[in-house]
Amino acid sequence: MDDLIRLLASLIENDQRNNYILFGSAAIALRGIDLDRPINDLDVFVSQDTFEGLSKKFKLEEKPGNDGPAVPFYKPAENIEIWKSFPGVTFSDVAKNSSPTTASAGFPVGGLDDLRSWKAAQGREKDRADLEMIDKQRGALAG
Repeated sequence: MDDLIRLLASLIENDQRNNYILFGSAAIALRGIDLDRPINDLDVFVSQDTFEGLSKKFKLEEKPGNDGPAVPFYKPAENIEIWKSFPGVTFSDVAKNSSPTTASAGFPVGGLDDLRSWKAAQGREKDRADLEMIDKQRGALAG
């Protein structure tokens, strides 16, 4: 994961890092939760404005949505995806609750409550397992 963060940092100027929030399972790991599985990708959450501005830098791609139309994203490098939305959370709320961690190269990292809300909204089998790991370990992190 460190390599992916370094790669992302090489693509994003230092003064722009606050516009890119590390999210997804990698962010859960950056918050100190061991999901007991390898994390091989990096999801990045950006505002609508930032997302639109990225059309000059990266090719727009799409993935099938869980329960609807295809979802657009950018893939600036292998295993890095930039999204303008995540189920169960809004960018503005995530931005308020995010902050850098020692391993995030200055990028803000989504807060554990928002990451938990996203996992709950996803509802996939791996997300249910991740929720159990978050709930089991977050008390130890607070104490």
